[in-house]
Amino acid sequence: MRRGLLATAFVLVALLGAFVAFWHLGRQTPHTDEFTYTGAGWQYVHGLFTANLEHPPTAKYLFGAAELVLGVGVPAARLVAALASFATGLVLFVWLRRPIGPWGALLAAGWWWLTPRSDSPTWADVASGAAARIDRLALLEPVMTCFAVAAVAVAWHAATRGGPGERRWWTGTGWWALSGVLLALSVTSKVSTAVVVLAIVTLPALFRRWRAYATGGAAAVLGFAVVFVAVYLPVGGLRAIDYMLAFQSAHDTDGHEITLLGQRYELAPWWANFVRVVDGVGWPTVAVLVVGIVAALVVRPDRLVAVLAIALGSLVVFYCTSNVSLPHYYQAWMPWAIALAATGVVRTARLRPPGTTVVAVVLVAVTLLPAAVLVRTVAESRVTGFPRLAPALAAEGVPAGDRILVAGAAQASFLTFTGNRAAPAELPHGDFGVVVEATDSRFPMNPAVQRLLVDEPQRFRTFRVDFLRVWVVRGDALLHAEGDTATLVTPSGP
Repeated sequence: MRRGLLATAFVLVALLGAFVAFWHLGRQTPHTDEFTYTGAGWQYVHGLFTANLEHPPTAKYLFGAAELVLGVGVPAARLVAALASFATGLVLFVWLRRPIGPWGALLAAGWWWLTPRSDSPTWADVASGAAARIDRLALLEPVMTCFAVAAVAVAWHAATRGGPGERRWWTGTGWWALSGVLLALSVTSKVSTAVVVLAIVTLPALFRRWRAYATGGAAAVLGFAVVFVAVYLPVGGLRAIDYMLAFQSAHDTDGHEITLLGQRYELAPWWANFVRVVDGVGWPTVAVLVVGIVAALVVRPDRLVAVLAIALGSLVVFYCTSNVSLPHYYQAWMPWAIALAATGVVRTARLRPPGTTVVAVVLVAVTLLPAAVLVRTVAESRVTGFPRLAPALAAEGVPAGDRILVAGAAQASFLTFTGNRAAPAELPHGDFGVVVEATDSRFPMNPAVQRLLVDEPQRFRTFRVDFLRVWVVRGDALLHAEGDTATLVTPSGP
């Protein structure tokens, strides 16, 4: 009876998780980096290995392979990210069934599949369909995270099942080798998860299997090295690694301009990632996860809690000490937080004092509403912003030949949808009939154009397309911009 109930619950939760991962995958608003990664992946599978060497290549190899099968572009690569995300939930379920029980494992997998993790400025924006989930985008984080979770799960299996008396290779040294392979695939997707090795190397000590450092450790290192070399050879080997390290070092030193709580920062403060989590996940879910994590640390903590805490802590420290904090970075440490929280909630429910089960049920219930909103959002998802700009301009009667001056956005985020019709507003040149401002503070409006919009508002009509503000020059006039000057002109003269 219990097994049947568990199986039914698993199928239901997994189906909802698959719906969130894959339904209307192509409709989520594009992220600027998706075009960079999918373009690089397409080049890689065609033998050109020069694009986006700022990051390791594995995830982009997979994106390119998907494009070969399903067609060039972002939608094919998004399928890879969605598969990686869904697989992460499956790994959590399989891994945690023994240490915390099947219902606890299902809670962890369900939270991973069904909690909102938006990259939009606030989770409230999710309801607009703008950015339902980070791992529905063709970014490096979903692939990196999947391989990292699998690497630690396999290492756990090796430490708990691979005793010296077991002769089958896959129950001992082979599992450690596989863990090294998976960690290499994670690190060669994006280097952030290199710190997860701390959780892996702690396992033999936690289980007092000291011999594993010699046998399993050597196998893990060999597996890691073979995959790492094989992945990096096509893109240039040591030269590519040197370039990546130099770029990332300079990037961290210079920082990345962001806006947090209404303030602009060139260098991200240490607490930036915590703000990102609250913005992307929402207060209710964050509160439940925090309570669950605290419970895991104080209610019968064991080796599992230690491993999960080391993985989570190492990633949190890594990201909090970085000068760069983008909205999707917290994806890397969410599975560890979710696994810890699920462990804490399940063990709280098993305590003898009356009321603990009720507390655990309430904690789970609090996450149901955000999950329901997420499912609804995916069902109603639509693209927003630049993909809708051209139809919106046509509906407003703007001639198709009028050029567009764009501020507040990287070129990669709009050129796909506007082509040569649009130009960035930092250094404008020429005549424009439309001015568009998005929300990225790294690409400010040209001061001369901004003054013109403020000083002569009657010369423009303005409206919004989702998060874009649009100004259309009235009548037959055009906005003539030349460097640091901007004026309104007509075809016959000023």
